[in-house]
Amino acid sequence: MTTLQAVTLAIAMLGAVLGVLNTWHALDRDRVKLRVVPKTAFGVGPMVDPRVRLCIEVVNLSAFPITVSQVGFLQRGSKERLVLLRPILIDGGTFPRRLESRASVTVYFEPGTEQEESFTRVRCAFAQTDCGVLAKGTSSALKSLLRNARRGT
Repeated sequence: MTTLQAVTLAIAMLGAVLGVLNTWHALDRDRVKLRVVPKTAFGVGPMVDPRVRLCIEVVNLSAFPITVSQVGFLQRGSKERLVLLRPILIDGGTFPRRLESRASVTVYFEPGTEQEESFTRVRCAFAQTDCGVLAKGTSSALKSLLRNARRGT
């Protein structure tokens, strides 16, 4: 193999690798990406109910806007969902919520609004878009709350 052939082969291989990376990047850019993080929310100031509240943060990591139509929890050993029917939005916005790229929404709910027995079987939080994409997420805050709920504390 001559030097010219080796250089040509190296450039061809570099072009092939860059082509594959560019295709992967284009496919990844067109995909719906959501981050779902269940969090513990503590009220500050005068509150009617000082108990710990749970909230779910949904972040749109896609390169385009999406509409989040449902949030809630998935249960272990079941296809049933605990959907938050009347989520509380601090900013006073409406639900379903349209999220621009890199935007987020935090959905809160009151204690006791979910069935307590069903809540002990929760495995993760979820958010679903209008186009049917389901994103799941869990956190140490959710795991801790579930441990306490299962123990009855």
